[in-house]
Amino acid sequence: MPAARLAAGVAEPSARGIADHVARLIRQGTLRDGTRLPTVRATASALHVGATTVATAWTLLRHERLVRSDGRNGTFVHDLSLPSTDRADVHDLPMRIDLASSAYDVDLVPDPGPHLAAAAERLAWQHSETSDVDDDLAQVALGSWPFVPDGLAVAWGYADALAQLAALVVHPGDRVLVEEACSPETSAVLSAVRAQVLHVPCDSAGMVPEALEEALASRPVMVVLQPRMADPLAHHMTEARAQALASVLAEREVLVVEEDSAAGLATGPAASVGRWVPEQTVLVRGYQRSHGPTVRMALVGGAAAVVERLRSRQNITGSFPPKMAQRTLALMLGDPVVQALVAQARWRYARRWHTLARALRRHGLSVPGVDGLALWVRVPDAHATVRRLAHAGIRARIGTDVAGPTAGSRHLRLATAGLRSDHMSVAWLVAGATPPARRRA
Repeated sequence: MPAARLAAGVAEPSARGIADHVARLIRQGTLRDGTRLPTVRATASALHVGATTVATAWTLLRHERLVRSDGRNGTFVHDLSLPSTDRADVHDLPMRIDLASSAYDVDLVPDPGPHLAAAAERLAWQHSETSDVDDDLAQVALGSWPFVPDGLAVAWGYADALAQLAALVVHPGDRVLVEEACSPETSAVLSAVRAQVLHVPCDSAGMVPEALEEALASRPVMVVLQPRMADPLAHHMTEARAQALASVLAEREVLVVEEDSAAGLATGPAASVGRWVPEQTVLVRGYQRSHGPTVRMALVGGAAAVVERLRSRQNITGSFPPKMAQRTLALMLGDPVVQALVAQARWRYARRWHTLARALRRHGLSVPGVDGLALWVRVPDAHATVRRLAHAGIRARIGTDVAGPTAGSRHLRLATAGLRSDHMSVAWLVAGATPPARRRA
């Protein structure tokens, strides 16, 4: 498919937006197995985005097992997203539950339409677009930031923000520290920039300070933390842990990036190492998971030296959301009706996570964490478990994409946001037991 034709259907020019669009084309059959995707540079030119954004999108698709890379020959559609001992039968398996991707409950997503119209009425169309953050959005953000940020920017979601930050400080082969299991977006971005990723042991409060101190001996250029709603470990960093980590990180030549991708859905307050080491810390707060897939934005706040370099880069590349989108998000964040719907989503998503976690633990399975949108489940045979789930119409994924090879091959990452029911049946299947027969209505 030519790059221009592919670009014509992309709704949002973020890494996640591009990947979602290509994934739809693959699953609809528009892009068939063996089709060569346009080059990263050609696609970036057609979309008017940076090459890193497209490279990250291609990496996300590889992690979702929808494409394969053949080196200099290019990237090709190769859909292996459904595991099976017989590849010919893979696409004949009906999928009724998706635990592999971060889904949304459409009933819990606010409608941006009224706020988009209101933003259009208030916006002066003669103004020129720059990387400046909308004043209303900045005011809302600063009121809830866990520390006082010296600089503020906006990006097309967390993955896009991390890709732009990585472009500033990470070179191929540089070491980056992440949690023992990091989010799919973090893994995809760091893979796209060819960083050497080192996984640091964690507990229910996040990275273990002693383990972080030992890992810092490798002289990394970046550390990526998840203060709350950690995907998939579901830990929640406490103030005491944030202070302990900050004391280890103090005066080190390393950039700390905090991923707060589900801030609106978190049931607890945010702790941040930026409270103690603000000159080294940048917090990325995403709104897509709480306010819906059309609101693909993230605020980036923290160390002025880094944020100002990021904004200078954005002014050159144009890779920032326009004022219309920013003002729309600001209006949504200040709307009591939207706030009520997000609060409802917060507790429903929390209930889904806890219900499945309890069911799995009753079967003797290890499930760490306290709250999140994904579960990290240790199983005896991950490949067999994924195949068993697939034949029951449930899509799941082994944890090798987000963790080291040893830990990853022993775990499943199960996204829970879209799991409205069937918690008990899923738990039975993951545990390898025979699920009870469904009662007829």
